[in-house]
Amino acid sequence: MSVPAPSGAGAPPPLPPGPLNSAPVASAPSQSTALVPARFWPRYVAWSLDAALIAMATSLIGASHWRYQALAAKQAYAAMNARAAELMADSVLNDLDFGGFARQLMTDPAMHAAGLASTAALTSLIFGWIFLFALFGLIYEVGFVAFSPWQATPGKRVLGLRVTDMAGRRLSPGRAVLRYLGGGLSWLLLNLGHVIAMAKPEYRALHDRLAGARVLRDAQARMPLWAWAWVAVQVIVGFSATFWLMRAMQASMDAALAQTGAL
Repeated sequence: MSVPAPSGAGAPPPLPPGPLNSAPVASAPSQSTALVPARFWPRYVAWSLDAALIAMATSLIGASHWRYQALAAKQAYAAMNARAAELMADSVLNDLDFGGFARQLMTDPAMHAAGLASTAALTSLIFGWIFLFALFGLIYEVGFVAFSPWQATPGKRVLGLRVTDMAGRRLSPGRAVLRYLGGGLSWLLLNLGHVIAMAKPEYRALHDRLAGARVLRDAQARMPLWAWAWVAVQVIVGFSATFWLMRAMQASMDAALAQTGAL
């Protein structure tokens, strides 16, 4: 006579609950965002944003000096125009003696003095402003690139760019200084050093190559619409400023001629 098996016989006994018997929850490993070399236009927009900030600081800090030099240059230029108009009127009265007019322009003492005053004022204004701009730019660039957690200036940060060495590490202060000074060399080469940042596949400008650096961006990032609008604004302002300057110079000369009665 067979004895019935106890209930549950043949099935494996249940395992006690515990961490060893809990099913592990699968989690995808975190992957860092892929970085690729930044191309020319995002780099240009970032630079122009930074340059606008530095230019505002330069203009505000030396505002009284810039105004004084600008006024001196304007007055000297007006004196040059007035004297040139007088000499032109004399040449018209002397049967259009334009050869004599040219000689007088070169030898006239009043014209020479006005030219020297205009040159001195413009030199102090333009080169003084550029020197202060470059000094602020050096502090700004090295401070943000070499010491901030962004590894980028605010302009580059907005565009999602960062500056690293060739191994992807933070750029040292010495290399950051060298990179900034190399940018000045590119300006002296009529921006040829900046244009080579268009060259594939590294998109490295001359100052990047000199400092052993590169500018990286998120592989999925695209330049936003506002950045293209910012470029368009700069083009419009540049053409408008050139046109205004030409008109202002012509108006100044016409006013000087009108005062002499030549017009």
